[in-house]
Amino acid sequence: MRTAATVVAALAVTLSASPPAGAYGEVFGDKETWARSLTSRWITEMEFLNRLGYRGLKDKPRNLVSLLSFGVRIRVAEGTYAEAELPLLFGEAPLLGNGQRTPDTRAVLIPGNLTLGGHYARELSPWLVAYAGASVSLPLVWWPDARDLEVGDVALLSRAFFDTHRTFLNHLPLRARGGVEMEFEEIVQIRSDLTASLALSLSSDSTELVVEQGNEVQVGYTGVGVGLRIQEALLLTEPDKVQIALEPFANVDATHFNLFGRVGFLFGIDQPMGFGFGRYGLYTIRMTTGMKF
Repeated sequence: MRTAATVVAALAVTLSASPPAGAYGEVFGDKETWARSLTSRWITEMEFLNRLGYRGLKDKPRNLVSLLSFGVRIRVAEGTYAEAELPLLFGEAPLLGNGQRTPDTRAVLIPGNLTLGGHYARELSPWLVAYAGASVSLPLVWWPDARDLEVGDVALLSRAFFDTHRTFLNHLPLRARGGVEMEFEEIVQIRSDLTASLALSLSSDSTELVVEQGNEVQVGYTGVGVGLRIQEALLLTEPDKVQIALEPFANVDATHFNLFGRVGFLFGIDQPMGFGFGRYGLYTIRMTTGMKF
């Protein structure tokens, strides 16, 4: 945790000492910029967590849990952005270990935690942008029952223990994060991010500490590209402390219409989730769409 916090703090110092916005001709908040951290945008995300061989009633494939998230990022000052996100969780509980329903199984639809925060972004060169920010996530389900807690716990797997602040019920997650974005010859984009998340317990549950680090490379041109993301979640309060996952993806950025979209296939490659293509492997189909403004 100290390591992650130190990196984020060092990044903040770098941002404050960097050249002023526009020094390289980049307009902060410009809808046509390649850097995601420099745009105001509406974001809608859909995620479907599945397990190989998992079938529901009438022997039909069924998602373990589904999430629908709504987010917005608004520029409030030069290089400064306010952000908000609200996820909705849908699943069934209780389920047996093999995924079978019980007479008490019911459909569950609950809101996740409402996240409020922001970040500051700075153009360090025409091909390099850095950002740092923080957020707090407020629980909207104050007295979750056993079914709610089960669906919330399963939803933690939807991003391989990344972004756990969204569904840590009975907790108050606090996050510090930072990252960089790079573009070379308008063809290759590289992004790297680091987050330290402390989920303070609001009940008898334990306080959770997670450090998240992700890297992705995208190759494309004129707004269309494909890429690969590799991420590691360090679960510092759990026995098996590291979860590694891969996500191949395709991305479309229709600059002239201010629209964007992304489809990804995320799967774990080690424990505790297990290999995504192994027996009972877990994987998530992710879809993102939105508009820049």
